Amino acid sequence: MTELALHELRKTYTARGRPVVEAVRGIDLRLRSGELLGLLGPSGCGKSTTLRMIAGLEQVSGGDILIGGTSVVGLPAGRRNIGVAFENYALYPPLTVAENLGFGLAARGLGRAETARRVAAMAERIEISPLLGARPAGLSSGQKQRVALARALIREPDVLLLDEPLSHLDAAQRDTTRRELKRIQRDLGHTTILVTHDQEEALSLADRIAVMNDGVIQQLGTPQEIYDAPATVFVADFVGEPAMNLLPGVVEAGQARLSPTVRMPLPRPLPSGRAVLLGVRPEDLRLGDEGVAAVVSAHEPLLENGIATLALAGVERPLVVQTGPEVRLERGASVHVTADPQLTHVYDAETGDALR
Repeated sequence: MTELALHELRKTYTARGRPVVEAVRGIDLRLRSGELLGLLGPSGCGKSTTLRMIAGLEQVSGGDILIGGTSVVGLPAGRRNIGVAFENYALYPPLTVAENLGFGLAARGLGRAETARRVAAMAERIEISPLLGARPAGLSSGQKQRVALARALIREPDVLLLDEPLSHLDAAQRDTTRRELKRIQRDLGHTTILVTHDQEEALSLADRIAVMNDGVIQQLGTPQEIYDAPATVFVADFVGEPAMNLLPGVVEAGQARLSPTVRMPLPRPLPSGRAVLLGVRPEDLRLGDEGVAAVVSAHEPLLENGIATLALAGVERPLVVQTGPEVRLERGASVHVTADPQLTHVYDAETGDALR
């Protein structure tokens, strides 16, 4: 097992010698040996570029990458001992599964007997032994993903990089493969970065999550920390399904005034007149006989719970509330909603940073 560290890592794309896009803007990260870090963010945020720089597939514009305390910047990809499982599998169509697994080992000069032994052992661990004689065209998406993972692992890498590994799988396959992926990573203990835009994938698999946007890391923490205490408006809005309610208001007499008639409590005193965004997760709101008056715009009764969309007088943004499975609400019905101040988040309206 090996530590991985990124110091002020940067990537700038240029055209005619001039900077055009600053895709990665000074990332600092340190992964403990055997840790699985989820690099989470929307498309275009720089997470795949970061992965490709670690793998040696993109040239670094600035900063350093250290594996086991040794810089690998400047080393070709083949000399970094990094395993990569790509989103598109990248399997060789003419080769059998066994040949796909053994191709990299043979290229590194491993003998036939040792290659065959390691192929058989890895196939058994990943549970793809019956597929060794098949070719990629005859495999399902889930089987292709297992083969791609086995090929990344068979080289016994110092660091494992997974680029959107479950994106092509259907819901049932994702659930099964996610559980298997976590088991395999724990068993083998590889230091791993999982690049994904899927928050459920990151929250369920990762030891820690780095939420990335616009080339920078917005927050780094455990899944619980990211979910329970989002550090910025971006993290609050991006992590959580349904998304956190973010309502603009002004601090007034210890409350947030959202409109002339709507006020909600704050978790702590703040100076009056300060513009804020009040953040409350749908599951932290309660319907009852007291609280802020609202009108039901829509209600979706789901199997495990329901989702109610409410309109507050004079407030432009709707309020989304999670309800119990037994609740049924008609459009236009009048209700009252309360928020627990201790589960309410407050953000600076200008900077988007949490006010602690």
